[in-house]
Amino acid sequence: MPIVTLRGTMGTLGDQASKGSTMPRLFGAPQVAASGDGRLELFVFGIDGSLWHIWQTAWSNGWSGWERRGVGGSWPAALAPSGDGRLELFVAGDGLQHAWQTAWSNGWSQWISHGSPPDPSGIGFSAPGISANADGRLELFVAGGSLWRLEQTAWSNGWTGWIGHGQPPGSLLTGPVEACRSGDGRVEVFVVDAQAALWNIHQTVAGGGWSGWTSFGKPGNGLDDRPATGRNADGRLDLFVRGADNTLWHRWQTAVGTAAPWSNWVSEGTAGGGLLDHPVVGNSADGRLELFMTGLDGNVWHRWQTAASNGWSDWVSEGSAGGGFTDAAPALGRSGDGRLELFCVGRDGNLWHKWQPVANVSDSWSAWVSHGQPVL
Repeated sequence: MPIVTLRGTMGTLGDQASKGSTMPRLFGAPQVAASGDGRLELFVFGIDGSLWHIWQTAWSNGWSGWERRGVGGSWPAALAPSGDGRLELFVAGDGLQHAWQTAWSNGWSQWISHGSPPDPSGIGFSAPGISANADGRLELFVAGGSLWRLEQTAWSNGWTGWIGHGQPPGSLLTGPVEACRSGDGRVEVFVVDAQAALWNIHQTVAGGGWSGWTSFGKPGNGLDDRPATGRNADGRLDLFVRGADNTLWHRWQTAVGTAAPWSNWVSEGTAGGGLLDHPVVGNSADGRLELFMTGLDGNVWHRWQTAASNGWSDWVSEGSAGGGFTDAAPALGRSGDGRLELFCVGRDGNLWHKWQPVANVSDSWSAWVSHGQPVL
C-alpha cells in the first residue's frame, strides 16, 4: 500500500540526516490534544520514521522530555478523547495503527493494527478524521478512493471492522478526511476528491444512520488537502478548505440542524505569498473561532472572530523561528486555563512553541520557544 510519509522539506531534512546528524530531526504537522486532566499531549514524526511524544507535566505549565512512540506512517497522527477522557492515538501506516491511554491521563498501550480497508483503486488511504458520537463513542474515517469508517462498539471500548460508505458518482476520494460534530449532535464528514471538489455525508439524526453524498462544489481552481471545521458558540459550523491556488475558501451554516442551509463559498484570500497544507481551527475560551495556516514565507498566519459567532479579523503574521517553518500545518491546543498554545516544526528540525499569555486575547502571544528535537 502506498504510504505518504514525507512532504514539503523531505529533501532538506533527509540531506541533514544523511550527513550524520545525531538527532532524528522532526518533520510534518504535529498533533496535540488535552488529556482528561487538561494537560496537553503532543505527537510529531521524526526523520527516523518514528513517532515522538512530549506532554505537559503540570496543568497548563511545564513540558516533559521527548519519548519515542515507535510506529511509523503518514503525518499527521490523529488524536481524540474517548468518552471517559482517555486519549486514543491513530497512525495511517502499514494498516491503521492504534494505541491508547491505559488509564485516565496516564500510560499508553502497545500498538495494534486495525488492518486496511479494501482498496480496489490502489491509492492507499490517508490520515484519519475522528469525531465523537452524541453518546461519546468515537467514529473514525479514512479515504482511499472510497470512504471507510470504524466505530467504537461500546462507550470507550471495542471497535467494529471496516464499514464502507462508498464514493460519490464518478468521484475518487483522496482525503484526508475531516469529521466533526454539528450543533445538534450529528457527525458530519467532509472530504476532497481527485477532481478537487468537496463532498459531505452526515448522520441524519444524532447517533443514527447516514445520508447519501452531497456535493459542496469546487470554488475557484478547486480545493486541496484536509478541510477544517469549527463550531461557533451558537452551534453553527464554519468550514474552511485551502484552494489549489493557495487561497483559503470558507462557507458556513446559516442555522443549526439537519436541514440547515449553508452559505455560498467565500474567498478569504491569502497571506505569506500563499497558504500551505490545511487550516487549523480552534475555539478560544470565550467561544470565538481562531484559525491558523502556514505561509510560503515560512510564517504562521492567523485570523480570529472579532465576536463570538460573527465577524473575522484580517490576516496577522505570528512570525516564524528555526529558519522558517516547514510546509506543514501547525498544531493548536487549549491549555486547561483556556489559553491557546501553538506548535510548529522549523526547517531546523526542532519543535517550536508559542502561547497566549492571557486567555481570549487573540492578538497577544509569547515569543517562539524551542522544544528542540529528540536525541538518538
